[in-house]
Amino acid sequence: MDRKRSRRRWFWVPTLAATVVTVVAACSSSPSNSTTTSSHSKHYTIAYVPGATGVPFYDTLLAGMKKKAESLGMSVNYQGSPNFDPTDQTPIVESECAKHPNALIVSPTDPVAMAPAINTCLNAGIPVLTVDTGLTNTSRITSAITTSNNSGGKSAADFLGKALGGKGTIALLSLSPTATTQVERIQSFTNEMKAAYPGIKLLPVQYTAQADSSSETIARSILGAHPNVTAFFGSAEPNAEGVAAALQALGEKGKVLDVGWDAGPPEVTLLKSGAITAVIAQPAGQEGADAAQFAYDEITGHKAGITRSVQLPDVLITGADAKNPAYSKYFYIP
Repeated sequence: MDRKRSRRRWFWVPTLAATVVTVVAACSSSPSNSTTTSSHSKHYTIAYVPGATGVPFYDTLLAGMKKKAESLGMSVNYQGSPNFDPTDQTPIVESECAKHPNALIVSPTDPVAMAPAINTCLNAGIPVLTVDTGLTNTSRITSAITTSNNSGGKSAADFLGKALGGKGTIALLSLSPTATTQVERIQSFTNEMKAAYPGIKLLPVQYTAQADSSSETIARSILGAHPNVTAFFGSAEPNAEGVAAALQALGEKGKVLDVGWDAGPPEVTLLKSGAITAVIAQPAGQEGADAAQFAYDEITGHKAGITRSVQLPDVLITGADAKNPAYSKYFYIP
């Protein structure tokens, strides 16, 4: 995820390919029910710290956040690190808190390690909202907004289980052993696979660094040690891209299935070419818009419009789907 991407606009609409989940408390109430007029007497500033910069998912989330913030007369200060790591994220959060924004929105790289830095804002009376990833202790958080990682993981497992005919060996890749989204995706995938497809063997999870090259290196190592691997499942954006590169280099493209997460421009290109088999796409722009709306509601005292826990639905997109113009609405911005 620490690489530059081309960008395309994202929209969210329902689809038969999606696994529909029940959205907590009306899924952020579609903040359209809250104040959205552009004429405001006072200007507010939001600080947003993503999990990592240069990532299509976070770029799309940011675009949705900025659009909503502007409609509410607010501005967004965006600062982050290219590395998905609490050691790199902590000083950035602390620096943003020192600037005393009206609200902090953050995608924590670790649910426990990031708590002290985030508490710096909370202790200073600055409201905090989390998007995508979250914290273990959410008691002081205004709102925790994410997508249905459990549903998405299950969808990926069912897709691969059926595609493999209930037999084979799947290698698992993840960005982090602690980030909430990563844990939930791997756990739900594993639970569904074991329950519904007991004939499929799952290899131990391998954790990668942010760069695609790290996922490629690990995928090559796995294939060398386990030549009988029939599929890969990756819970983070670089995983599927790195696996695709490894399969291409080793002449295994099309022979070994590659299912991942997110729908950034590089992944979509690989999806259309058949190098990636399927992805789980998230409504990133809506996450950002909800966060901006709830931040405004908290700042201005309209707390009745805030949903404290939000889970938006994900959608599974296959290579065939990606070639259908209707699915371009799910792709992240270029």
